[in-house]
Amino acid sequence: MAVVRIGGPEALRIAAPLIRSERSLALTRSHQMRRVTLVDPRNHRPIDEALCTVMRAPHSYTGDDTVELSCHGSPALVRLVLERLVEQGARLAEPGEFTRRAFLNGRLDLAQAEAVALLISARSERGVALAARGIGGELSRRLADLRSRLLDVIASLEATLDFPDDAPEADQAVISREIKYLYVDTERLLAAARLGSRAHTGLTVAIVGPPNAGKSSLFNALLGRERAIVTPQAGTTRDVVEGSIVISGVPVRLLDTAGLGEPQDSIDAEGMRRTQDAMEEGDLLLVVLDGCAPLDREAVQVLEQTRERERILVLSKRDLAGLDQPATPAGALRTSVKIENGLEELRARLGDEVAIRAGSDGDESGLVASLRQLELMKVLVRALQDGRRSFGYQPAEIALVDLREALEAISMLLGVAVGDAVLDTVFAKFCVGK
Repeated sequence: MAVVRIGGPEALRIAAPLIRSERSLALTRSHQMRRVTLVDPRNHRPIDEALCTVMRAPHSYTGDDTVELSCHGSPALVRLVLERLVEQGARLAEPGEFTRRAFLNGRLDLAQAEAVALLISARSERGVALAARGIGGELSRRLADLRSRLLDVIASLEATLDFPDDAPEADQAVISREIKYLYVDTERLLAAARLGSRAHTGLTVAIVGPPNAGKSSLFNALLGRERAIVTPQAGTTRDVVEGSIVISGVPVRLLDTAGLGEPQDSIDAEGMRRTQDAMEEGDLLLVVLDGCAPLDREAVQVLEQTRERERILVLSKRDLAGLDQPATPAGALRTSVKIENGLEELRARLGDEVAIRAGSDGDESGLVASLRQLELMKVLVRALQDGRRSFGYQPAEIALVDLREALEAISMLLGVAVGDAVLDTVFAKFCVGK
């Protein structure tokens, strides 16, 4: 099925020549779906049986008159319908134009509009839930509260400076305390947005270890399919192999890497260099060691290389280990892909670690934010921090410069007094249908 949306003041007039029904489009009640016959305006011949919904301004998604045609999804049919609508005076929508019009018509603020794009790109249930909260106004409400409080502080300071004889002198202690609270609250907001954004974009888990430690076998087991080549020969993996899974409602990119050790040739050396890059990229490392052999020099080197990183230690080949098992590093999980032993414990541990990093452990305070929003929140936190440091130690005018910068950042987040260049950047990332 395909949905063709026509929006704008002339939407009903433009769509009418393509629709044949008992009741004219102009007399159709708002938000009522009807079955209609689509016809070619050139010769009035039927081309499809469709569903038609009229949504009249201002009670539509965009705030404009809107007509939606739900027709069969043949590309040729959809192309024909679009061509005939253009002949009637329509034009093809630009990416994000419908949501942009909703913003310009006051149906959404900019934070809600960006949440629409995040919902479209969500790759997990957690991402969908967080984006839906953004569309519902969760981030907007918190930003609006911060903006209102910041405006009060700025107004109080400016009144004291501009009208020293008429305005009551600002209580320095009260203003200092409020700036501190604003700074703390924005730091919390940024932390929540970072967690939510991780849940939306996903995390990267790199599987590393010495050659022939069982990394590719574990990689395949976690994916649930044979993605990487597995052979008894050491050094089978020469490049980084990727796969995607969902853990604790968060998209996770798994990276299977070449073994770390002494390179045997230039290809081996390049593979290890790429492994180092994957380690830097990873939010979490799965360090896999051969569980049926004593720790050798290569294994010790891997442990030392990853000591300062967030990691889970995994001892593989549990099925091959004898009764006299070698000493194991503290906290290591013993697994066997062959007999599927220890894998559930590893999956549970992975789930806990992912939940901690993405705020998906039942915490309902998480927010999702775009890269633009995250950068503006950083500016907001820094400006409030600077204002907090300067207030009381510098003339009030110095603190006001920082506070006005913070106000501008919040206004940019909400879409208050932003220019076309900002809007073009935001909505260019949308698909055409939104």
